[in-house]
Amino acid sequence: MLMHMNNELPPLRIGKMESRYPIVLGGMSTGLTTKEMTSAVVNEGGYGTIGGVGLGISPKIKRAEDYFNANELCLKREICDALEMTNNGNIGVNLMVVTTDYENSIKVAVESGVKYIVSGAGLPTSLPKHVDKYKKSGQETPALIPIVSSLRAASFILRKWGNYSLPAAFVVETPNTAGGHLGAHIEDIGTKEFGLDVVVPQLVEFLKARKYDIPVIAAGGVWDRVDINHMLDIGAGGVQMATRFLVTDECNTSKEFKARHLLKNNIVIIKSPVGMPGRAIENDFIRKVNSGGRFNLGTCVKCLRGCEYSENGIGYCIIRALHNAHIGDTEKGVLFTGTNGYRLKEPGNGSVKEIFKELTGK
Repeated sequence: MLMHMNNELPPLRIGKMESRYPIVLGGMSTGLTTKEMTSAVVNEGGYGTIGGVGLGISPKIKRAEDYFNANELCLKREICDALEMTNNGNIGVNLMVVTTDYENSIKVAVESGVKYIVSGAGLPTSLPKHVDKYKKSGQETPALIPIVSSLRAASFILRKWGNYSLPAAFVVETPNTAGGHLGAHIEDIGTKEFGLDVVVPQLVEFLKARKYDIPVIAAGGVWDRVDINHMLDIGAGGVQMATRFLVTDECNTSKEFKARHLLKNNIVIIKSPVGMPGRAIENDFIRKVNSGGRFNLGTCVKCLRGCEYSENGIGYCIIRALHNAHIGDTEKGVLFTGTNGYRLKEPGNGSVKEIFKELTGK
């Protein structure tokens, strides 16, 4: 494969959209990637993905109905404001298949005019059907982007969607380096089989052989221009980056959250009631959770389908644990991060603009 030697990063076309640079902001939920960060990324030439899960959670929320209503209002506001702040730019949303309000969140996203929907934490087999159900006559269909960790998962999505719809792109997220919930069994994490150097070329060749013009976006462990160039060299059309933006000025979170990420942290695999492993900063809470501890962090709002905590009282409420960390209680919450989280330090993470300047040389 030819090495990517151009000094200028190429644009990234996804469906009918195009960005100046092949950089997609990963959608981090519970209020981390909101309109401030997403609009900044789009205005610098990338794609801005709102984390669409858990926007409505707060200590005041006690009932599931109130939580879902708050989610709907917050998601609509974030999308509409971000579109306005970018002059109707490339604003998308990341939605998790395992959430109870998955279909309703798709409805809100479509009705709010979102440009694309990224979906993972389970295979989004029903995504095209839900989008078509809520799209108005004459409305542009948002680009649909499944998150997969293997060629097998991508092939399954193509078969399930059939002639109904084609993905506008695939995000290949490797559990070996990515932060947050990981699309693999614990025993598979760290294996070569799930590495980007293996899966990205496999999927690119698979799509090319079938004459599908579908870009592959590499996610997990992408940090600097060297990483971006390497992903382009192995066939990716672009990269998704999330951890790199965690402590920027535009990250809508507490100073305690950002300060905790700037320390020398152990980054570990954690147990999540979602039913899949995750990668996060080790703290007292995580040590107790991984030892089998059970924690009552507040009223359960039924945010997940098939939640171990909600159904069997095992572990903890993930949405409240993430929100605790977000609002500053970093020893009683979960701080998701990728394996490069240890590299989060000043200078170089002050703003989205500074990061883009470093990544693009502009």
